[in-house]
Amino acid sequence: MGQEKDVLIIKSDKKWKDFFIDRICGFSIWLIGFDAILIYWIVTSGPIKGIDIAMSIMTVSPHSIVTILRIYLLCRNIDRELILDKTGVLVKTWLYKRKYTWDEFQIKQLRINVGEYCYDEALFLAVCKHQPRQSSNCKLFPIRHPIGSFCINFKMHRPILAHERANLYINGEIMAAEKEELLSKLKEWGVDFETERPENFDIFQDKKGRLQSRRNGTAWILLAAAVWLLLLGFIIYPIFIWKNPVLIAIFIPFFIALVPVYVVVTSRKSYRLKMDEKGCIRTFLFLSKRYLWKDLRVKLVASEESHCGEGVLFIKKKSGNSSSASETFSYASLHPYSSFVANFEVFGKMYGEKDALHEISKELFLEKMKEWGVEVEGLPKEE
Repeated sequence: MGQEKDVLIIKSDKKWKDFFIDRICGFSIWLIGFDAILIYWIVTSGPIKGIDIAMSIMTVSPHSIVTILRIYLLCRNIDRELILDKTGVLVKTWLYKRKYTWDEFQIKQLRINVGEYCYDEALFLAVCKHQPRQSSNCKLFPIRHPIGSFCINFKMHRPILAHERANLYINGEIMAAEKEELLSKLKEWGVDFETERPENFDIFQDKKGRLQSRRNGTAWILLAAAVWLLLLGFIIYPIFIWKNPVLIAIFIPFFIALVPVYVVVTSRKSYRLKMDEKGCIRTFLFLSKRYLWKDLRVKLVASEESHCGEGVLFIKKKSGNSSSASETFSYASLHPYSSFVANFEVFGKMYGEKDALHEISKELFLEKMKEWGVEVEGLPKEE
């Protein structure tokens, strides 16, 4: 990265360019050679039939498309140069030149997952409105949006993994800038970029106005379903289908071992919470169970999963049940059917921080608890 007066110039190192020019030449030779051999084989194998032409097209086309896309992804950064100043970004690529103002960029994201040669962090800019998911990288983004999307990597000052399969490293930077220098310049120029998560209370309330925790995705639900099918299989097949006492004796230990796994997955990971003035509903798939507030104790506890280090523990009341030192965040793991937890989300989480399980807005939660007259243990006493 170069710097002239109030301008930042970002481009790739010469070592990187030389290496990828060799790779592009190799890909091109491979593409031309493969297609030429295939065409020669079709022509010399006998009379050309319609099915031969169809088969050749089906064989050549996907291979050619994939190879051309790989060449494109390599070419787009070989001679690219980004010139940043207070007005915007001037893009130079081969004979192409275009100036983008900062206001034109619909996406200005700091990300830890960009898919650019194993860089840890990068600044991602794009003029289109389509937002890449925070949980995914931006590797395929240039294919879907070839114009107006750029990635500026943050220098790592170590060899860069250029070819994962071959475990090949290059001692050079690829469209990279010094992180602190770049961010300070953007701040100086008044460029607003997405370093923090914006406030969005809508995800914590459903259509009925009930308070709800953030969805945990389908991965945990699918895992729970898979474990449940395994449990079912270990019981049905040995007992009712094979009817073999030896196999029953073999499968029973596997069944016993999977039971706690299923309990943990369903009771700790896969549920979602919905709350209203009557109580709290814990849902899993199409199953749900309501706990009335009069039957629950609500307690603020420290949480290693929450970004703010705090969560809430729900405990089903019992006779003589009272607060104790053992009622920590891990209490729900030991008592999965009589207790459960939620993590507090704090708006302003820095980029790259993943959502915790069962996240809920602390501000909204405490406001609703006060509105519904629910006692919350662990709140600081009002003076």
